[in-house]
Amino acid sequence: MITGIAGSETALSSVHGDRERRRRSSRLHPTCFLALFAAGCSEIPGEPPPPAFTVTDSAGVRVVVNSGPQWGESEGWRVTPEPVLTLGTVDYPVEQQFQRLGEATRLTDGTVVVLEIEDAQLRAFDPSGGLLWTAGGIGDGPGETRPYPDSRAVLTKLPGDILQLQNGQDRVRFGSGGDLLEHGKVDYARFRRWGRLYLQYCPFEPYYLQDQIVVCHSEFDDPMPDIFTREVTIMRTTWELERLDTLGNFVEMAWTVDDSRWRGPIRSPLGLKGIFRVGNRPRPTLLFARNDNYRIEFWDVATSALTLVVERQAPRRARTAEEADFLAKWGSFGAQDSGRDAEDERWSAIDSLSIAEGFLLDDLGYLWVRQGPSPTAGDEGAMREITTPDGKEWVIPAASGLHDVFRPNGVYLGTVKLPQDLRITEIGADYVLGLVRDDLHIEYVHMYGLDRGGGPD
Repeated sequence: MITGIAGSETALSSVHGDRERRRRSSRLHPTCFLALFAAGCSEIPGEPPPPAFTVTDSAGVRVVVNSGPQWGESEGWRVTPEPVLTLGTVDYPVEQQFQRLGEATRLTDGTVVVLEIEDAQLRAFDPSGGLLWTAGGIGDGPGETRPYPDSRAVLTKLPGDILQLQNGQDRVRFGSGGDLLEHGKVDYARFRRWGRLYLQYCPFEPYYLQDQIVVCHSEFDDPMPDIFTREVTIMRTTWELERLDTLGNFVEMAWTVDDSRWRGPIRSPLGLKGIFRVGNRPRPTLLFARNDNYRIEFWDVATSALTLVVERQAPRRARTAEEADFLAKWGSFGAQDSGRDAEDERWSAIDSLSIAEGFLLDDLGYLWVRQGPSPTAGDEGAMREITTPDGKEWVIPAASGLHDVFRPNGVYLGTVKLPQDLRITEIGADYVLGLVRDDLHIEYVHMYGLDRGGGPD
């Protein structure tokens, strides 16, 4: 501050040029003096803005805490307003009549491959929507699989445009032209030497990740207590089944429903929950997030190691009363028939909701986190009306299309708006691929163009 005042007085001296005037200038009116003081202070640079993220190392694990985005207000990636490709029809052509769609993926040459779950068949289409080839199917021949009552067929894309069809104990791989590369089956007798384990009992669908197999296990008490906390142990092995390693133990809270039709655990749709996802590219990765914090853990499946933790300091919101009531009655399997008592604390909503509702890894390793619906978030604050089988009409927040995007190193870039009704199956370098369903429950594949050019990266 003293330097600023002295500089002002020296400037006055150079203008007036004599001692008397310098003497008079030293007796400036207090208002003038304050003005000069402020002018001098304005030349001192202000405090630098706080960093948008901090990075720490915790026992070899990279922890990134994000407090702000890298993109400016007018920056960010853009998605085309309309699909650049649509697959699906009511009548013709018949190859685009889908009954129950699974995953959809896009190959390097632009071919789009979709999985029809009803017959475990892959259908490949060119960029104009024409059918190129089909592969797989139900049967006992090479490349064909049988349906399983407690799992479904799942399509994943491996490096090199290899298509992998997972169906129960079968793992079938096809080339980019539909040619059969491999058809293997897990040696289940050898697998069960580790105890009472099952392949398909994970809270995510793909469990064959490249050459890794992910296994999930929970201990059940007999009889089950009314309210209980249990650990879900997630493990990994390889296709050769040489050893079984534990990735981690994840806690879930549940209660027991016991009626004439079904007895077993139900996780509260209102309480604390965990979200699991897996990614195949560039390495098999398990991702886990809890609802009580915007915190996502990255586990390297091949090494069984926690490698990255991504956090974002973001606001939470309280549930609306109608939303809480709707979820209590209709938000979980069997919940509406479990004899719910409105005063039962097991059904009470937690005080607020995390902004993170779902997430996935794209083909380049970027993390996309779908924000939860909010009745106050601008144009995303849309409400939807639902009429349930009991004839009651509900008004609850609609799904959000806003997605937070993070670099592969965990740094938060900003938010991208995607169509609200799109169930995303894959995001590539320049496209977003997903499924939609119309009012007649007819399913379609939509692909949108993605421009990653806006904003620093």
